[in-house]
This record gives sequence, structure tokens and C-alpha cells, in this order.
Amino acid sequence: MDDIHIEATPDTVHWGYLGADIPPVAHIDSGARVTISTVSGLPEVIADSPYPIPPALASVHKNVKKRLVPGHICTGPIAVQGARRGDVLQVDIEDVTLDSDWAYTGIRPLKGALPDDFDERQMTYLEIDRVKNIARTPWGMDVPLRPFFGVLCTAPPSSWGELSTVPPRRNGGNIDNRELVAGSTLYLPVYVDGALFSAGDGHGAQGDGEICTAAVEMGMRGTFKLTVRKDMSLEWPLAETDTHIITMAFDPDLDDCVVIVVRRMIDLLEEHCGLSRADAYTLLSYAGDLRVTQVVNGNKGIHLMLNKDFFHGKTLRA
Repeated sequence: MDDIHIEATPDTVHWGYLGADIPPVAHIDSGARVTISTVSGLPEVIADSPYPIPPALASVHKNVKKRLVPGHICTGPIAVQGARRGDVLQVDIEDVTLDSDWAYTGIRPLKGALPDDFDERQMTYLEIDRVKNIARTPWGMDVPLRPFFGVLCTAPPSSWGELSTVPPRRNGGNIDNRELVAGSTLYLPVYVDGALFSAGDGHGAQGDGEICTAAVEMGMRGTFKLTVRKDMSLEWPLAETDTHIITMAFDPDLDDCVVIVVRRMIDLLEEHCGLSRADAYTLLSYAGDLRVTQVVNGNKGIHLMLNKDFFHGKTLRA
């Protein structure tokens, strides 16, 4: 199992869309590692940037003709040997590294948590200090960085056709969950042979909610260990950190998301801890933390976090 490296180039990215028919840019064995770079920035970002445009991003803009805008520039997809529909892809996020000296955040009318409050577009550019691990805002405040990838996904079912990367769905996608930092694990449903894993939308930092529609958007580099799990089944993405199990759901209605994540956590407590559904439901009122993942991507997100102490130290990881 040789580890591979994939740079973001016009031949290794797909811009703004997901689909089961996108040809894989690489094939790896289950359990192998892949290190990829990602780039971010729509045309208006690079047109007004006071900073030099990274050559990789400039090349993507010049040479990638098929693009669905707005949408994310994703690196991949990567086919994992042995993955079949109904399996689960375990994505161990082993490393996330800042890959740019600047970042940006945009607001625009009719978008974000306050779609009617802002009549003008504004692009904010931030200087990245990799040594101090901060982003410097134009108004003089420093933002601590905690990098993660906003988009992590398998390919959607072929019956769904070609989709925008903007709304997250059952196959993952634009999850924007700030807990998915290095050291965490994401579990994704597999809908097509090979799983077809893609990543993009590097975030230097983001608060829960991603309130104005964007985070500290920037180029990122990540190392992922991709493992096929035939002993699991999932309807929605699931995550694990060293301290928590995290259920997730996405829907235009946050109330519907809450129902899904609570039911799924009850399932896990019933399966792994032997609790009755009533006892599990009660426990979640004592110790479960419901959080708003994001409210700006069409399908909004809720995630429910429960400390692994309540799972008696068990892990879902292979």
C-alpha cells in the first residue's frame, strides 16, 4: 500500500459539482494514505486580491472550463479499492496544513444568516501568519486558526445526477463542521463502487454556524487514511474525535436535522452500550450537546456531540 500525493491541478480538480460519473484521478488500496492539496477562490476573489495568486489556483482558473459557480474547487475523486454501495468509508484525518499566506471571506446580498441585511457585496482579505497560527483582519483583530476541510465527501448515487457542491447531503459534501480537524475521523456512506472521495473548501477557522456564508477560506493540504468498512452501515455522515462521537444531518429545516441526529445517537447508544431507547434519550438530555453546524448552504446542518466516556471508552474506528 503505497501512499500517494495529489496536487490541485486542472487535471485533478472538479469545480462546483459532484457526481457518480466523475472519473477518479487516482486509485488506492483500502487503508492507504493520500495527501492532497486544495485551492479556493472564485473569479471575483482573485480579481480583487491584494495578494499574489498562487500558481495552482491561477492554473485552475485558466484551464478548467467546466465549472458550476457558485461552488467549490474539489480535489479528486479518489477511488478506494473494494468499496461497494452500502459500505462505509472511514476517513481518518491525519493532518491538515495551511497552504496559503492569505485568505478571504465574502458576503453578498440574499445570502447568509441575514440575507436581507446587506445590500452590497464585500470581500475581506486576511493575512495568514503561519508561525503564530493566526489570521489578521483588516480591522486589526487576530483570529486564531484551527484548520479543517469544509468539503469532504463520497460520490452521490448515480440516480441523483450531477449536483452542486454547495448543499451538504447524505454523502457528505459541504459539511462545514469545525470539529473535523486533524486527529478526527469521518464516516461516510458509500453509494458507488470505489466510494470516490473528494475534498476541498479549506477553512483556516470557522465558528459554528458559518454565519455570513464563508469562513477563513484558503488553500489547504491534508493527509487522509481511507479505509473501507464492511461492518458498518450509515444513512448520514458520522464523526469521531478523541473525546466525542458526533452525529450529523442536513436539511433546510433545522428541526428535522435535530430529529435525525438525536435518533441516530440513540441508535448508537442502544447498539454499543445496551441502553434502552428511553434511557438513551434521557441520557442525551443530561450530556448531549446539540450544535448548529452551519445555516448558510441551503441544507442547514445540526450535529450532536456526546462524550465517549458514555460509550465506556469504545471507539468506532477500525
